[in-house]
Amino acid sequence: MPVEILLNDSRDIKRVKTGLEAIDAFVKPITKEDGFTIVKTSLNDIGHPFLKQYQDRLRMYDSVEGVMAGCNESGLAKFVRASLQEYELLNIEELMGTMPEKYTIYEPLLLFNNSTHRSFVSGPWKEFFSGIDKKDKDKFFKEMLLKVFPSHNLSHVAINMPIIESDILRRPFNILPLYNELIDSSIDIENSSLWDSPTQEELDKTLWCHVIQNGVHQYWAPMFTMFSRGNIKEKKRILDTFQDIEGNDIVDLYAGIGYFTLSYLKRGARNIFCFELNPWSVEGLNKGLQKNKFTGKAHVYCESNEMSYTRLKETGMKDLRIRHINLGLLPTSKPSWPLALQLIAMDENNKMLTPVCTLHIHENIHINSIEDGSFIKEALQELKTIKPEYNYKSKHLEKIKTFAPDVWHVCLDVDVITQ
Repeated sequence: MPVEILLNDSRDIKRVKTGLEAIDAFVKPITKEDGFTIVKTSLNDIGHPFLKQYQDRLRMYDSVEGVMAGCNESGLAKFVRASLQEYELLNIEELMGTMPEKYTIYEPLLLFNNSTHRSFVSGPWKEFFSGIDKKDKDKFFKEMLLKVFPSHNLSHVAINMPIIESDILRRPFNILPLYNELIDSSIDIENSSLWDSPTQEELDKTLWCHVIQNGVHQYWAPMFTMFSRGNIKEKKRILDTFQDIEGNDIVDLYAGIGYFTLSYLKRGARNIFCFELNPWSVEGLNKGLQKNKFTGKAHVYCESNEMSYTRLKETGMKDLRIRHINLGLLPTSKPSWPLALQLIAMDENNKMLTPVCTLHIHENIHINSIEDGSFIKEALQELKTIKPEYNYKSKHLEKIKTFAPDVWHVCLDVDVITQ
């Protein structure tokens, strides 16, 4: 997977671009995201000599399954301009200046980003679409898919708006279809049971997206669940780093569609116990388990992880070996820390086999808490307060992606030593 550099000082852009061009590693376009300037590279090794000076500002991006591109000078921009010229409009430049800058392809969906000034729902574009027939609007997007993306199997277009941060189910309430509906018109989307307990018919009549990352198939319904492209780096770290996953048991307290669950299974986990509240995420997880042929090793519970202790007890497994517990909830997973330690304690009979269990703690934290070590120190202190008889050792802090200027999604690996 290629690496991209995140810059927060515009004075660095030219120097970075020139340096990458000198080693034939610069990839167009340069884009903006969350206050950062994003410079893409063709370098796949995060340890490349050129990248060493930017080690705290790197992230991996998926250049195949999720195609991100700026619209300037692209085939998309050329198509849009040509289409607008057919209407002899006076504000073509205004429309071009407010079209979205980035898109992502998740077959069969073309998903545009949204920003305050550049969006297909900005004022100029709303006015344009309201002034033409629906059939002409549909023709605009249909031809866009056929002419700009002929090598992709695309049938739908939508805009991806930010999720509601306080929604623990992480549902994308603000995804807006532009071309073709994300769920069949026969389904009543105002019915609350559609979100909480969908029928098989409702599951079948919804658009499902598919992507392959690191050789792992993943599925999700964009109308009801989110997909985090930026987690690909952490998924690969699971595959590359933790040999002790193989043959041992894993607990994923926030499984989602299987963001990390499927990587643990690909790495050879004996069993994985998955807890997820959102039934649409569970359906996506089950689709992924079936496609990847992991079904026999996964125990999936569509309920609160507060039931995890009870459910693991109910399995009756006498040789349970919990080696890793994934705590993948943002902005914080702290409410589940006591629960994770309780699960480790239930494994007392097998401590000779698994005297160490690694917690993978996901949090959104300020860069200052990383640089001064305060986040790690406070996390270890809190764990010790919860379960003082265990020892805790910080093994690694992984910076996964930025959420805002100076705010990082991180994963802290903590070894819980029970003997």
